[in-house]
Amino acid sequence: MRVNTIVYSEEAFVQRLQSGDRAAFADLYDRYGRSLYGIIFTIVKTESDAENLLQDSFVKIWRNISLYDASKGRLYTWLVVIARRIALDFLRSNQYLGSQTIQSDELLVSREANTTETQRLEHIGLETVVNQLAPQLKQIIDFQYFLGYTQQEVADELGLPLGTVKSRTRAALLELRQLLSFES
Repeated sequence: MRVNTIVYSEEAFVQRLQSGDRAAFADLYDRYGRSLYGIIFTIVKTESDAENLLQDSFVKIWRNISLYDASKGRLYTWLVVIARRIALDFLRSNQYLGSQTIQSDELLVSREANTTETQRLEHIGLETVVNQLAPQLKQIIDFQYFLGYTQQEVADELGLPLGTVKSRTRAALLELRQLLSFES
């Protein structure tokens, strides 16, 4: 049995969402839930956390849909930004950091067997090399490569123009390249 579905333009769909149409929110979840879950899961790496954060994302979307501005980008992009920020905030939160210290010895052993990218970077001494950068350049690298911020998020967080963040990123990467070439 085929269910008749009405296809709305993105503009009409957003208008339905902004007017508080509950059916539109159900459609929103059906259309984007799986995709947003995948993005969140990629960041947090656990199903239960990803499921909870997906729900948090949709609550935030529901409460803030009036802030969506189509002139700044597509609806999907706005949804991804919200989901990604919620996942990254979760990783930075004390709740997550605290839960990581309560793990059993068995989990710690299995985690060591499956080293993360950060652990591999530390193993090759990248953290030591990054610490040699000027403080303003180190800060930019820390935010982008170790905390997962975008350049725009770094600019917002530090109160810097985006162009400055981009220039400092380039300068930091060039300096890292030079420092790493001396290391080998």
